[in-house]
Formats: sequence, structure tokens, C-alpha cells
Amino acid sequence: MSRRFVTLLERTEKIRQLIEREQRAANPKALRLMRLKRLQLRLAKRLREMSAKQLTAMASAPRLRPKIVFRNVRSVLTAVRFGLPAASGARQKGTRLHQPTE
Repeated sequence: MSRRFVTLLERTEKIRQLIEREQRAANPKALRLMRLKRLQLRLAKRLREMSAKQLTAMASAPRLRPKIVFRNVRSVLTAVRFGLPAASGARQKGTRLHQPTE
């Protein structure tokens, strides 16, 4: 989480506590309560926007996949023995290498 997001969460919690305290007061001030609730709504909206932005960024991030996926330790040793570079994607006869399907 970014520092800005954490700060917004903290501010939202503080505003919620102020609203609860005002509602529990013997004579709650309607104008103050209305302003606090309006502020709480704005903060909640900003938090939702930041969450949606973060989810979009995570969903659209590039996925780095290896060209060769080794099935077991022996296939790695075979690849090293035959001099296969891990990024080449080449398959040699006799190796137990698996090419991932896209």
C-alpha cells in the first residue's frame, strides 16, 4: 500500500470516530455532524478510486514467464550439460524440457 492510501485510511478512521463521538454527545450539533459525514463520504470516494486504480495497475502489469519450464531437477541438469541457455526456448532431443503453452 502506498503511504498516501494509508494516510487516507487513518484520516477516515479519525473522521468516523469524530462522527461517533458527536452522535453520542448529549446535544449533537447537526451542522458539525453533516460536515463530518460529507468529509467521510469524500474520503471514502477517494479510497475507492485509489483501490480501483491499484487493481487496474495490478491487472495490466506485464507477466514475465520463462521460456523453458523445467519439470524436475534432472531436466535442469540435462539443460546445463547440453549447454541450453534458459532463455533460448530451444528443445533438444533427450532433454525433459517442457515448453509452456500461451
